[in-house]
Amino acid sequence: MIQKYNSNNDNNTSTVFRDMLFLMVFSLIVIIFILTFLINPVNKPQEIPLRTEILIEATWPTGAAHDIDLWAMGPDNIPVGWGLFSDGPSLNLERDDRGKINDNSPLNYEWTSIRNLEPGEYIVNLHLYGPYGDDLPVPVTVKITGKGDIGIIFSGEIMLSNNKEEVTVARFTIDNNKKLVQDSIHNLYKSIISLR
Repeated sequence: MIQKYNSNNDNNTSTVFRDMLFLMVFSLIVIIFILTFLINPVNKPQEIPLRTEILIEATWPTGAAHDIDLWAMGPDNIPVGWGLFSDGPSLNLERDDRGKINDNSPLNYEWTSIRNLEPGEYIVNLHLYGPYGDDLPVPVTVKITGKGDIGIIFSGEIMLSNNKEEVTVARFTIDNNKKLVQDSIHNLYKSIISLR
């Protein structure tokens, strides 16, 4: 006996089976997607702690070949600058700029962050590592800004006139309550490079 094969009925069954399988997989993906947001909620911007308590920025003329180094030191007297990029959890040289050397950007900019405010004195210096053929003096704009109540500690222009010259931009003290001692800001010279 020959049995007839009903292809129309089989096609309907396989189509229904494929549709049901697709809907089940799609539903599972949607549920997993929703659960990821419920398990790991996205932080609101105001809940994300900012990494830097005090930002130290140094800029000099765009396109200049001068190699100027920003140096800083905290209460532990460990220098941070070129070659010594971080001092534990407190200070970090975030960007080192060597003028035109190995630099595709004409912008000349270095910055250091102070992430933990330990009580004591902080020192910020500039060092003219080399003019590399550009004229001296070179003006360097320095800005030291703290979060919240600290505000602007220093903002101004420093002139570097001699090769290998080191200048103290600012010295300031943070108290035990992580506040700036207002009358502590001065620029009495203290070398940081000699301590490296």
